[in-house]
Amino acid sequence: MTRIAVVGAAGRMGREVVRAALEDDSFELAGGVVKPEAPELAADLGELCGWGRSGVVATENPPDEAEALIEFTEPEATVEHLAYGKPVVIGTTGLSEEQLARVEEAAKGQPVVLAPNMSVGVNLVREVVRELSEKLGTDYDVEIVEAHHRNKVDAPSGTALLLARAAAEGRKYDLDEVAVYGREGHAPREEDEIGIHALRGGAVVGEHRVCFYSDGEEVEIAHRALSRRTFAAGALRAARFVAGAEPGLYSMHDVLG
Repeated sequence: MTRIAVVGAAGRMGREVVRAALEDDSFELAGGVVKPEAPELAADLGELCGWGRSGVVATENPPDEAEALIEFTEPEATVEHLAYGKPVVIGTTGLSEEQLARVEEAAKGQPVVLAPNMSVGVNLVREVVRELSEKLGTDYDVEIVEAHHRNKVDAPSGTALLLARAAAEGRKYDLDEVAVYGREGHAPREEDEIGIHALRGGAVVGEHRVCFYSDGEEVEIAHRALSRRTFAAGALRAARFVAGAEPGLYSMHDVLG
């Protein structure tokens, strides 16, 4: 049994991970962390996520007995929480280059799984996209479209960037040099571009499409998340991995072997 604590336990994803952990006998929910001023402080985590009374309450800091942390908060908070020094799974998206550098530095002394999308399906799709991009070649234009709920603050999504990097890697491109984020006005498509487009509305959990267009055909890979539970299940899988890992920076690719 892996003892975990959820950092950001009062958020959408935090509550989903808490519930998933309570429903999985191979995990013990050791605790959940919320902001010091949060109204959920000292609330029962099971009741918070709709599972029922668990006897585990929300606190300002993770308990010492937690073997791994699962972090779904905001970028600034995420890098500050690295000071806990525990094995950690980071699902927070929107980290800046400076913040990513701080994560990489922390990973020299503690195991860190950094994954913008915890879905097993998405991470397998990433491998397919990279291979398709390589095999289809530059005769095929690449466009990526993602959609999320109206309250998502970062755009494009971390998953869209994950898939865009996979497409770029397949062609040995630097994504920073070929990415085009939306189009406006007089903007003819360049040969090597990878287009990335973000939609926001309603309660969409997460949709991603990677389209390869040629003059004669279209190849499309799509992933649609029907529930946040798929991300929670992946996060727990990553927590089990990181709890027994050596210091270092890992991805879901490492988790899935």
